[in-house]
Amino acid sequence: MSPELEIFRRKPTGPRLCSNPVVLVHGAFTGAWCWNEHFLTYFADHGYETISFSLRGHGGSGGRNVRSLASIDDYVEDLETVIDTLGQIPILIGHSMGGYIVQKYLEKHPARAVVLMASVPPEGLLANNAMMAVSQPDLFLQMFWLQAIGPHTLLRDRLGRAMLSNDVASDDGMIYFGRLETESHRALMDMAGTNPVFLSPTDLPPMLVIGAKRDEIVPSEMVHHTAVRYDADYILLDHIAHAMMLDTHWQDAADNVLDWMKKNLTREDDSAKNKSAA
Repeated sequence: MSPELEIFRRKPTGPRLCSNPVVLVHGAFTGAWCWNEHFLTYFADHGYETISFSLRGHGGSGGRNVRSLASIDDYVEDLETVIDTLGQIPILIGHSMGGYIVQKYLEKHPARAVVLMASVPPEGLLANNAMMAVSQPDLFLQMFWLQAIGPHTLLRDRLGRAMLSNDVASDDGMIYFGRLETESHRALMDMAGTNPVFLSPTDLPPMLVIGAKRDEIVPSEMVHHTAVRYDADYILLDHIAHAMMLDTHWQDAADNVLDWMKKNLTREDDSAKNKSAA
């Protein structure tokens, strides 16, 4: 059973473009706050009901005392709990670890559409971590220390450059970095390959996969591999790093998602109407 979860919900501020709500799933070390900075309200202002929530042990959700024991399957249960309150099949947007959680959710549940942003690939991060250890040992070591001691100021410069573009104001970057928290050891092990994703491209809803050219955490080459694996639409964003919902060019990421949803959801709706009319 999920602990009490921190949930934020925004109704469309104008005409509703889609009856399906957008559920935003955050990545490792963060909470619902990463979506609340920009995306939650921006999507509501563009006609979508939006929901963000903090996984157990994160942000304002319960379960902090046992966070290190939470598995990816536990996080999927949290997502199920939130979706059960909606009464509609959701549009799912997952970032990084959140993208992995979304993929695991899709093994057993439907979705109206899916967007994976800088997502952990279906095979997990074992290969990615090995490449990082060889090619970027300084970043690999600092990721280790982030998990061991949390967001210490001594880690900010290198990790900040990996997560956010250089043109993000240092004050904003420091505020965001200071809100990070350690992640579940068990969930990290799951993403290292002990709980891989099993999805067939033929059974998936419309899917968009977004990579960031400056991403050093989940490199764009690995994100592109995920798009190919699922036969999904793929967008590579310039001038943006891993935490694309917080970056200076966050609106570029948001607008690409909104444009894709408007095009694909409208196309799917028109197709359904034509079939019913026939």
